[in-house]
Amino acid sequence: MTTIGIILGGDILPVRSLASPPASAERVYELIRSADLALGNFEMPLTDRGTPVQKLLNIRAPASIALGVPVLGFDVLTIANNHAVDCGWEGLVDTREGLQAGGIAVIGIGETRDLAAGPLVREVAGLRIGIVAFSCLTPPGTSAGPDRPGISPIHIVTAYEVDPWYQMEEPGDPSVVRVRTAVRPDDLDWAGGLVSRTKAECDLVIVTIHWGFGSGETLADYQMPLARALVEAGADVVHGHHPHAIHGIGFHRGKPIFFSAGTFIGQQVFLDASPQVKDLWAAMSADGYVAMLSINAQAIAEIRLHPTTLDDNRLPILAEGPAAERIGERIARLSAPLGATVSLSNGVFLVRAID
Repeated sequence: MTTIGIILGGDILPVRSLASPPASAERVYELIRSADLALGNFEMPLTDRGTPVQKLLNIRAPASIALGVPVLGFDVLTIANNHAVDCGWEGLVDTREGLQAGGIAVIGIGETRDLAAGPLVREVAGLRIGIVAFSCLTPPGTSAGPDRPGISPIHIVTAYEVDPWYQMEEPGDPSVVRVRTAVRPDDLDWAGGLVSRTKAECDLVIVTIHWGFGSGETLADYQMPLARALVEAGADVVHGHHPHAIHGIGFHRGKPIFFSAGTFIGQQVFLDASPQVKDLWAAMSADGYVAMLSINAQAIAEIRLHPTTLDDNRLPILAEGPAAERIGERIARLSAPLGATVSLSNGVFLVRAID
């Protein structure tokens, strides 16, 4: 019986040429290339045109950088996220075309919402693998609709809950307010239906989703209910990204939920930005991991995490010694409440569901 390897990586934000990588980064790229299928989140618009959209922060890098992206080893990249959109639809199209020119399949955007979401179906060793892409971060004007191009959206509804008794005696204290978030019901129905239809045609379904907070350890209210709903609709793996920090790994009905693998390449910190944004970037973690899923007979037989961190050029290197220990401790601590155990074996971390 054939066993195949699927790799899941974190956020990719390059602003410099990726050609001729140093040996330390090449070790990581060789790991990516060793997989039968490798999936990552590409978050940097690669374009020399387009108009910056109105949003909190706009970033971009030259279109020529796309020439070096294939060296990373990823077969499929989603660009359904909150920064690939920074130069509008023209920037999204340039990014997609630049990556596709290097033989990479690009998902997460399209001329309509259904086209943006996918699915992309790949056959590997006789196994049909479907990949569906969503983003819960939806800057204004960037979401695809029935007759509008853009990224594949799942919109989030936000409410603010005020503690009246605390407010009476501590008016203005931020602790008075608790932020509540939930998926918009019609979006949940649409996303769940798409995942179910994909599962009916595929042996294995991966949902890749941009969600959560940009850093820290806390999950947003909506994340676990959404992950469970996607699994119940037919997802075998939920591949989360956006937080520039490692988040925990959970399980639902025996299916893994990767809330965040952290940053794979984080060169956006070299761009010009306001002091507030630079402070935000400085607070983001350089740690991450590459997840290798061994698939046997349509089931996940093993999950291995290869810890990584960023070098001075914000390229990934395999973490060893204290850095690896730090990463392993964090993953284990954050995953335990979510239903997963993490153990060290031969320099990698094994992830299992808690029985």
